[in-house]
Amino acid sequence: MTTKSTLRLCAAALALALVAAACGSDGGSGGDAGGEVTYGIVEPTWIDSFNVQDSEGFEVARLLYDGLTDLNSDLEAVPAVAESWETDDNTVWTFTLRDDVKFHDGTAVTAQSFITAFNYVANPENLSDVTYYGSYITGISGWGDVESGDATEVAGAVAIDDTTLEITLDGPYPLLPKAMAHPVFSPRAAGDIDPDAPIGNGPYMMDGSWQHDVQIRVLRNDDYYGDKGLPDAITFRIFDSIETMFLEVAAGGLDVADVPPEQIGSARAEYGDKFIELDIGSYNYLGFPTTVAPFDNPDIRRALSMAIDRETIVDQIFEGSRAAANGFAPPLAPGATGGCENTEHNPEMAKELFDAAGGIDGSFSVYFNSGGGHEDWIEAVANQWEQTLGITDLEFVGQEFAPYLDVLQADGGIDGPYRLGWLWDLPSAENFLSPLFLSESGDNFSLYNNPDFDAAIDEFKGAESETDGFGALEDAQNILCEDMPVAPMFFGTAQKVVSDNVSNVTYTVFGYTELENVTVNQ
Repeated sequence: MTTKSTLRLCAAALALALVAAACGSDGGSGGDAGGEVTYGIVEPTWIDSFNVQDSEGFEVARLLYDGLTDLNSDLEAVPAVAESWETDDNTVWTFTLRDDVKFHDGTAVTAQSFITAFNYVANPENLSDVTYYGSYITGISGWGDVESGDATEVAGAVAIDDTTLEITLDGPYPLLPKAMAHPVFSPRAAGDIDPDAPIGNGPYMMDGSWQHDVQIRVLRNDDYYGDKGLPDAITFRIFDSIETMFLEVAAGGLDVADVPPEQIGSARAEYGDKFIELDIGSYNYLGFPTTVAPFDNPDIRRALSMAIDRETIVDQIFEGSRAAANGFAPPLAPGATGGCENTEHNPEMAKELFDAAGGIDGSFSVYFNSGGGHEDWIEAVANQWEQTLGITDLEFVGQEFAPYLDVLQADGGIDGPYRLGWLWDLPSAENFLSPLFLSESGDNFSLYNNPDFDAAIDEFKGAESETDGFGALEDAQNILCEDMPVAPMFFGTAQKVVSDNVSNVTYTVFGYTELENVTVNQ
């Protein structure tokens, strides 16, 4: 389910779409249902469920679509379109669907609607960047055959009848009900659909088309099968930076915005109970192109990581509002271990490893997405590399997120360290490991390939339950700590400010705002 990503790469400074209350801001006078909420985002990559892949797009997509399941505040799967599900072996799953769910065009959502979606996402002609969720992550039987062009329909998805969907996996996967909450598994209406005006089945529907770089407006779906949203309309105003959107709240032109790192202290003091802050399931990292010299040398990667004083960056740039990352999944995630010694600041060891590995000759580029509040800490990392390792010839390459993601996804990958983040699609440490580091995952931008890591993930998937697989997840994290395909930087917290125009604004550990529950103070 904002760094941007498939699945949720994070584009903004804080860091996919599910359901869970975590932290709220009230303080208003209250009001009745109705009115319009304005919400700040940067330009998403996609909002259509078949390819939504970043936190900005997720904010929109979670209102447009409902999948088989959702997630609650206990980090467990709960019913959405599916009333219930069952399995005897974690391999063959049967989902029983509601019979009263409709698409925004008035047609019924049936088991076949999910099969239509699966076939569409897996079809290589549709160029979904997140299709691997059906193959490498969940292992739905036959999904890979469609991806490769050897089939046109996903064999492992069968509509027993209109309200019974059977999903068969290539092997057991205890997290499937949680995974089904990701928008990529949402049902799809029949016929051609404009990706700028997608037809969903969620509590809100598109009001016209996405006006790129300007806004996306959605209206309450009064035919929604569940609890109706409170606002009549929600407008996602698109900004080129979080600095600009933050100022717009103070100017009265926006209701909810992210907070730039340099404004966290002042915003906390100025906005009081209209300032939202909480830990979320995300982390930022610096990735290394593990197939490109000198970053193909694990000792170079370890040295670069240990030369970074994360605690100082957290204190000086983020005013203590982040946690220095000591592992590859945040503590919120079930199965996370932490304790990776190669994330500890150790300048002496870093210099020793760096020199023994031959150092780095010549210049290299450091890549990041601009407008997300990353410039200052990227520069701080570069300064620390200079002080500890003597690296002086760096080029900083900042781009808006959509073209930046294109660079990361280009054939051959990227040639230098790059900033990204990950916001969990489902609450498990496995979700921070498989998408980013499995050898054949679409979000493995470092092109990391370690068969032992892949085997540890396979062992987890074969466990009888999520908790039974924690030992395998620990093994996988230990392998990453040794190899350091990325340098984990900060575990995520989110900061939002809210205008006096709205109340009952709740931001969640899943990295989205429950905009459907916001009250407009009229």
